[in-house]
Parts: sequence; C-alpha cells; structure tokens
Amino acid sequence: MRDNQSYRTPLALAATLLMAGAPAMAQVTISGYVDAALEHISSGGKTLNRLSSGGLTTSRLEFTAKEDLGNGLSAKIRHEMILNADTGVMGTNSRETYVQLAHKDWGDINLGRLNLSSYNLYGYADPTYGSSYSPVNNMMVFYAPWRESNAVSFNSANFSGFQFRATVTAGQEDSLNTKNGRVVSVGASYMNGPLYLSLATDTQDKTNIFDKTKTKNESSHDTYLSAVYRIGDVELTGILHDYRGYYAYAPYVAFDTHGTSVQLGTRIKLNQSWRLFASVVRRDDATGALADSTGVALGTTYNFSPRTTVYATYGTVRNGATGSAGAQYPIDWGLSPKAGENPEGYMFGLRHAF
Repeated sequence: MRDNQSYRTPLALAATLLMAGAPAMAQVTISGYVDAALEHISSGGKTLNRLSSGGLTTSRLEFTAKEDLGNGLSAKIRHEMILNADTGVMGTNSRETYVQLAHKDWGDINLGRLNLSSYNLYGYADPTYGSSYSPVNNMMVFYAPWRESNAVSFNSANFSGFQFRATVTAGQEDSLNTKNGRVVSVGASYMNGPLYLSLATDTQDKTNIFDKTKTKNESSHDTYLSAVYRIGDVELTGILHDYRGYYAYAPYVAFDTHGTSVQLGTRIKLNQSWRLFASVVRRDDATGALADSTGVALGTTYNFSPRTTVYATYGTVRNGATGSAGAQYPIDWGLSPKAGENPEGYMFGLRHAF
C-alpha cells in the first residue's frame, strides 16, 4: 500500500457535528476496517517480528453522507481516514476525499482526492485486492500515479456491460502554472457473465527535478490491459502494463525509461468460508534504468462472518541487478530493501469491518 503522506484534517470533527445537528441535516454513516497482523519480515537489512496494521485491508474510518435529490439525482460526500491498528493513532497517510453528484441513468462526477480511473479498472484484476504484500501495488505501479489530489472524475453508468471512466488532476497548482504532477487518466471496462476486460491509460506531466531551466514539462505514459475470467469458483486474472517516459520523485530520483510488467494470478473460493489467492508480477525494463524483478504473494482467508476474517499471507520480491535509478522493489512500504536484497515476509492477521 502506498498511503504514505502526512494527513491531518478537521473533517472528522465536522462529521461529528453533522451527526449531532438538526434532524434536517444529512445523516453521516461511519464505517471502516480494523486490520492487525503478526508479521515476520526481512527487509532493509533487518529481520523483524512485529505487529503491523492493514495486512489485508488498510485500517481506516470512512465517513459517508448521501442525499436523494429526486429525478434520479443524488449527492454524496466521502472521507477516508487511515488508522494504525498497531498503535491506535491516526495514520500519517491520506486516502480518498470527495464530493459527488450522480444520476442513475448517466453516471457520476466526483471532485477531491481520488483514485485514478486506471486504478479502479486494473485493481479488480489484483487477486490480493491491494493488500500489504500486493505485487501489483508494490511493483507494477511503483513509480506510476494512482491516487491524486486536485482531481475531477467522471464514471459513466453501465451500458450493456460497458463503462467509461476519466480523471483529470490539476497537479500542484503552483504559482508558475507548470502543472507539475498533472494527470489525465482514461479507461473503459466490459463485464458480461464470467468475463471482465478493461483498458486504461495514464499520462502524467512532471517538472524536470534536476534541470530547472527546462520550461516544458516531461511526461510519462502508463497503459494497463486487464482481464478476469471466472470458471465456477475459480477466477483467473491478468494485467499487462506498458510504461514509458520520464518518472521522478523529487528530490530523490528521476529517469527516462520504458518497459513492461505482467501480472498473473487467481482467486479460489473453496467453500462459504475459505478463500485462496495467488499473484505473480514480473517486471522487465528495456533500458536498464530499473531492476528486472519478480514478486509473489500467496494467501488464504477464512470468513467467520461477512464482517470478520482471519488471513495468512506470504510475500517476496526477487530483485534483479539494480538499475541507474536504484530501484529495489519492496514487499510492503514499511521497509525499503537494500541494493541486491530479496525481501520476504509472512503475515497472520485478523480483520473486522464495521
């Protein structure tokens, strides 16, 4: 998971005031997850036995309010706050916060901090659903954009199995109007019976972090083709990712590169309680700027009820030779591996939804 930015907001207080207000005010629903796990992990030159948060699902509070406006229209707000289940304090990270206007026959428009259209499309093909050891999150979109601020999105209604999505962000909105970090994300999906297909592309503009004399933004391009096919209680998943262009994380690293990454995986329903999942990602860089690496996640879940789940997960990344950017892919974002290191971890956890 890449929820790694400092985030403090008074919106939680505002939600509390809304619930305590007059009956005519919108009702706010509080939901979320608390997920904690015992973990044995080797990464960053360390081997740790620890209690960690969000092994299967990011621990969080979710505030949602919705109003029916009539004639098929509705309005909605949503705010997600990260929790650290291991310490009991608010997390130093940020998730989605948005206001939405929707029509049942046409779709919805959203404004705020949003997951990109691409992430909502290829995310369905991630067998781990973005868990802590997900190689899709930790390798495939390692340098790519996926959740952005200052965003506007449109999601169409479903027309005979087809749906269209688009997201545009304003970037940093700096005084020089460079639009540094601006993203355009568009895609479409098709779902019919056991088959799911999607295609999405992202273009991100970046200011060159090492050459401030360049007035024209650099750009990166990421394209995702994903598929899921269900055979009885078995789902087979795949994602093909093509990347090319300028990738930068100021002030640490910037490089031009292109290459591909491929994910193959499965989700298996054994019975009403037991599930198995597996995901493998192979990343190959055509220029040598990044390491050629393979990531694996294997896991099982047992549902005591629709809200309470225990799980066990194994993850590893076999990192190839380090490229010029020095990328060493992690199995989770808590510990960054050293050069040439192959991080590995085991996790046994409990998740409860409320």
